[in-house]
Amino acid sequence: MKKIIFILILLISISLYAEIRAVWVPIWEITTPEKADKVIDDLNKNNVNQLLIQIRYRGDAAYKPNRVSNFYKNNEKRYHAIKDSLFDPLEYILEKNTNPKLKIQAWIPTFVITGHKLENLHPEHIYFTHPQWVTCDFSQEKMNYETYMGAYLDPGIPQVQEYTKNVILDLVSNYKVDGIHLDYIRYPDSHYGFSELALEAYRNDIKFQDADAWKQWKEDQITNFMKDIYSNVKKISPEIQVTAAVISNLDEAERYSQNWIKWLQEEYLDKAYLMEYSTSTSTIEKHLTFLSNYDLNERIVVGLRCWSTAYKYPAYKINEKMKLVNKKKFKGYALFSYTGIRESEYFKSLKIK
Repeated sequence: MKKIIFILILLISISLYAEIRAVWVPIWEITTPEKADKVIDDLNKNNVNQLLIQIRYRGDAAYKPNRVSNFYKNNEKRYHAIKDSLFDPLEYILEKNTNPKLKIQAWIPTFVITGHKLENLHPEHIYFTHPQWVTCDFSQEKMNYETYMGAYLDPGIPQVQEYTKNVILDLVSNYKVDGIHLDYIRYPDSHYGFSELALEAYRNDIKFQDADAWKQWKEDQITNFMKDIYSNVKKISPEIQVTAAVISNLDEAERYSQNWIKWLQEEYLDKAYLMEYSTSTSTIEKHLTFLSNYDLNERIVVGLRCWSTAYKYPAYKINEKMKLVNKKKFKGYALFSYTGIRESEYFKSLKIK
């Protein structure tokens, strides 16, 4: 009897622990060895077992493009805030991490390629060298870099897909990461995608053109890109995880042509990381209950808000959400972001387990 009770207690305690306990670490947190050391130290001290490290910000690099192999052409320039030309943040972190339990995924924004300050971009940045690749709205106005999170390349342009694929596969070929984590793998909004080169590709692909055909064609551009990346990454290294940060609400995701449920169901995405950033635990609970109907919990990691604005967002609210994720038996949680945790001093109170 005692043995049975012990086993039951063990099973209950195991269920309280998330298999994946991840933190998104923005690129500006790793611009020097000292800052990178602090990141590794903080994560190891706080029971984090997955580091989602941003090594591309907006069409730039916190690593060395074509470091050894140049099979996949990659001419992206260094992230502007890395002043030491010899410092390779990704290589440094991979070598510095001696904890086998701390897995490292390279966080790669895909189609967004500027911030709001063009002066931070290298003169040979893709935004300047291929302006025709930037997406346009329905009036064929080029996307303004000061809107949203910056200007996007148009996913409907074949050359854009090839360019972006080369960047991703170059990184996978030259660094021993545990995974690649794709962000902004979508359109910026439903009224974008009207660049001339994208429209030309659409006309070539689709014989009977109407609103439904256009909507489906755009979704197919993102889905086929995801499928192509997955296939090629696995050819290079089958053990590398291919994951993506996705819009949690499925209706919203459809607006951005991001059918991530299909990606999971058809198995060209290993795990989806929900951007579930509401401060309301009850709202998140309702949404997670709905998503559980898809029977994909084992392949979904729940991204949780970890930053505070003008009003207080206490750590116990984040702890509630982490506990909820474990209770609902999702694969784990990811905290966004390290910067927010550090600035709000959340590590003192977060119960990461």
